Amino acid sequence: MPAHAAEKTPPKVTLFTNVNVFDGKQEKLMMGHDVLVENNLIKSIGKGLEASGQVAVIEGGGRTLMPGPMDAHVHLALVRRPGEILNDYDWMYVGALANEQAQEMLLRGFTTVRDIGGPTVGLHRAIEEGRIIGPRLFSSGPYITQTSGHGDFRNYNQLHPGIYGQYSLMEMQGWLIMADGPAEVTRAVREALRFGAKQIKMMAGGGVSSPYDPLHTIQGGPEEFGAAVKAAEQWGTYVAVHAYTDEAVRQAVEAGVMSIEHGPFLTEDTMKLMAEKGVFLAPTARISLTSPEHVGLDPNSLTAAKLRQVNEGAANQLKWAKEYGVTLVFSTDQFGAPENFKEQSNEFLTLAEVFEPVEVLKMATSNVAALLELSGELHPYRAGPLGVIEVGAYADILLVDGNPLEDATLLADYEENIDLIMKDGKIYKNTL
Repeated sequence: MPAHAAEKTPPKVTLFTNVNVFDGKQEKLMMGHDVLVENNLIKSIGKGLEASGQVAVIEGGGRTLMPGPMDAHVHLALVRRPGEILNDYDWMYVGALANEQAQEMLLRGFTTVRDIGGPTVGLHRAIEEGRIIGPRLFSSGPYITQTSGHGDFRNYNQLHPGIYGQYSLMEMQGWLIMADGPAEVTRAVREALRFGAKQIKMMAGGGVSSPYDPLHTIQGGPEEFGAAVKAAEQWGTYVAVHAYTDEAVRQAVEAGVMSIEHGPFLTEDTMKLMAEKGVFLAPTARISLTSPEHVGLDPNSLTAAKLRQVNEGAANQLKWAKEYGVTLVFSTDQFGAPENFKEQSNEFLTLAEVFEPVEVLKMATSNVAALLELSGELHPYRAGPLGVIEVGAYADILLVDGNPLEDATLLADYEENIDLIMKDGKIYKNTL
């Protein structure tokens, strides 16, 4: 038989029956529906669906079928604190732990994550090649920091690479690019894109975990933010910035930045500006509101003092974001140790204290998907939409025992309440 006449491999077909569907957008479930998956896409949604040939039928038993949640702010490679990675661990060991965390994130139900700084482009490749298990991954590659900025994790006595030509291991291993001034920022953005970044992460102000940048500092400025935005837009993608202070956020937003990470000290006026310009906010709410003692910090340390400032500043953030219509995305920023990563799903608990269940679920599904679309042609998943249950969408699916539209905190207890996890049409957990 000629090669062109050979029969095609029959599609892999899965039929979910008797499920109540949350589509990622609507406030009501579609009750008693069936969902047909062919290969890695959703083929049909309706009642009384049938499929011919070899079909795997999964009886839902009235469970909720919903899109797999997404986390818009993770650091899969930050498996220990930056200083420990820099000084105490072999890079291959760090990579092995990142592999482990990727698998655990998927088994918590997160089918897509945006890695917002670090050497995870290779991790994305290994997941896509099927060599390791993990969620879909939008890697930012090396983050861009100014000298003394939030990403400058040099020890006190390490010399500056641009002055002395002595690069730190974290720079050589693809964690960061140090850049000062518009020309250096432009070059750094282009280098990150060459590495395979899907969006750009830039530091715009002080942070908790870095040693030499007080929280009040503004890092970069209008010219540098503008240079980053222009270089990213030339590749059809966008810039996200780490920023706590209101002025840093305002300068970044006015320069065209489309995603603000953290932002605990935002004022009402800047919230309004973000809403007007359609800028997304990844509030990393749980970690911003968690006390230093809860995460095991030395209460007398500089890091603990910084986190207390964030705790105080973040008190009104979610309330104002809701009031002024800023688009929020589910975002956790858990890193450093295995017990920290395991806090990821508890973000649902924090958000549920302020928002209605449907709002929380949209933050973790269709809202994140809308943010990821800003990657344009660099978006690695173009066969269908993410974050929704609709015909033609990717088959990234959870079966939940209960109704998360009544109680979004069901997703926090993922071991007990998530009975099935499917990513890209493949089942990774099934306890039915």
